[in-house]
Amino acid sequence: MSLTQPPELLFVYGTLKRGISNPWSRLLWAKARFAGCGTLPGKLYDLGPYPAFVEDAGAAAEVHGEVAELDDPTLLQQLDRYEGSQYERVLRHVRMEDGSSRPAWVYVFRSALPRARLIPEGRWPLE
Repeated sequence: MSLTQPPELLFVYGTLKRGISNPWSRLLWAKARFAGCGTLPGKLYDLGPYPAFVEDAGAAAEVHGEVAELDDPTLLQQLDRYEGSQYERVLRHVRMEDGSSRPAWVYVFRSALPRARLIPEGRWPLE
């Protein structure tokens, strides 16, 4: 990463969060620093073993997640393979806990949600 290029950030809200028992989460956090917590407008759905974030800019609902600052931007291509074709990685502005807005990549669910249950509080995993 050059001094003139801002760091790559990734907003995670599901199986890539810290503390989740998942080899991909461990890989991510071995190569990233925790930059803080944040939110995005939208809805979160429970798909069983993982959640789905669906964009909805007009929604009053927010999805809560963590922001990772990536040491190795090539890690994003590896994570693209993990997320698969159901998700699309897009750049969005995340509202951080301190009120600032930071551009970060996020995986948006792009498939049908036939049996998904809305998570009204926008947090995963469910407690």
